Amino acid sequence: MNKRQLDQLPDALSARDLSEFLNIGYTKSLRLIRFGGLPYLKIGSVYRVSKKNFVEWLHGTDTKIINIE
Repeated sequence: MNKRQLDQLPDALSARDLSEFLNIGYTKSLRLIRFGGLPYLKIGSVYRVSKKNFVEWLHGTDTKIINIE
């Protein structure tokens, strides 16, 4: 598995980047962006999450229970 490290991620993360990093499916990563409390930018049909916001969300102290089935 060629899983990227956090410091290797681009500054603007795509759903594919999140999918690979979190080891979840692409569709689940799209749902995570849309419904998981991550601040995102949508340009047309393309979603982007800033790496800074993702890191803050990931390392936040609040418990995250996200039902994206």
